[in-house]
Amino acid sequence: MNNEALRIEGLCLSHKGLMGTSFSQPRAVAYFDKSSDTEEQIISNANLVLERGETLCVGGPSGQGKSSLLRVIAGLARPSAGRLYYFGEHIPSERHTALEIAKRQVGLVFQNGALISNLSVQDNIALPLRYHKKGSPREIDEKINMAMDLMRVRDFANMFPHQLSVGMQKRVAIARSWAMDPELLLMDEPTAGLDNYNRRNLLPLIDNMRTLFRTSIIIITHDLMIAKELNCNLCFLHKQTLTEPHPFDYWVNADNEISRELFKDLRTSG
Repeated sequence: MNNEALRIEGLCLSHKGLMGTSFSQPRAVAYFDKSSDTEEQIISNANLVLERGETLCVGGPSGQGKSSLLRVIAGLARPSAGRLYYFGEHIPSERHTALEIAKRQVGLVFQNGALISNLSVQDNIALPLRYHKKGSPREIDEKINMAMDLMRVRDFANMFPHQLSVGMQKRVAIARSWAMDPELLLMDEPTAGLDNYNRRNLLPLIDNMRTLFRTSIIIITHDLMIAKELNCNLCFLHKQTLTEPHPFDYWVNADNEISRELFKDLRTSG
């Protein structure tokens, strides 16, 4: 059995690749022309391997393309070059769509949660299950309850998104994605906008998905301490390049530009 959840080989992404995408027909993007302005590229020759059950954080300054990388992995944008493998299966460029990727049990949690405003918490979680007919009504109800229990939102089942705190909205969004049984879960800035209390409560719930269900997780984040608290590897998108993943402590102590810039305070305090 292939133990890889995701493999990325030579991925390049241009700004054009992010325009006009849809769930079923991502925009066709011309392959990168080396004679053109390199500023047109967001990501250049990225390589990555994520094992099943592994959690990986991707950090870096704003505007470096972290969320764009997540969109490519989710099928919402098509790379200008490169190959992507999901659980050992290569998805060719012409089939690289959100629907095709979702069929491989890849889930995406947007930074803003993307909850449906006129649906209750339990109906938001139920929506993709019912749409894709993921079981009988009783089985779907059981799955909804499991997801709410996992993210500890059962007490808010009948409330609407506008009645929830930002932290609770993020929990519901994660519960909705988890209910679809993702083997790979992509999360964009899950702790953004959270106070310390909600952040501390959220991280163990995310880690439960790894420990209890062996879910592979990629977290895009400015909150670099997540990697330390989840005891997972951390890599960076920096100057169009995706670095190799390393543990948090490696980056704190490394003598390179990223460590000097992003871990300055920790290095000084240490």
